[in-house]
Amino acid sequence: MFRLSRKGWNNVIIVAVLAVITLLHQLEIAQQENSAQRARPLLPDSAVVLTWQGPSWQIERIGQGWRSGPDLGLSSAQLAAHIEDWQGWLLPPGGAVRGAPVTLKIWIAGQSDPIEVGLYQDSGQFAALLPPSTWLSLSQEQYRSLLRPTP
Repeated sequence: MFRLSRKGWNNVIIVAVLAVITLLHQLEIAQQENSAQRARPLLPDSAVVLTWQGPSWQIERIGQGWRSGPDLGLSSAQLAAHIEDWQGWLLPPGGAVRGAPVTLKIWIAGQSDPIEVGLYQDSGQFAALLPPSTWLSLSQEQYRSLLRPTP
């Protein structure tokens, strides 16, 4: 059995605490790296969309239904389906894409300011920039759908 003085036990405790702190720090770094590599949605899961504004159109919630302005030729059910589709996408992380962004503004219940999503296109690459600086990859179809919903 080890016989340590008080000073010896203090040193053992200090080394053990430092080892635990280092282990917890490494676990946090690994979790952040894993989180950065996961697919994620455009909006938080529990977000209730009030208005989704594109470059030249707007879809807004009216009671239980939806309407667009200017009229996109879509019924309330079709507009609701677009909003649900957009919210349901799980997009892989992506790299920065150059070019001028097309900005979408999305108002969510409980928030006074809209979420601004930048859509980028360059040389066949499509991406969305979420605040503060999260890049997500888009397919060409997803990019087009966000630019202008069609029937």
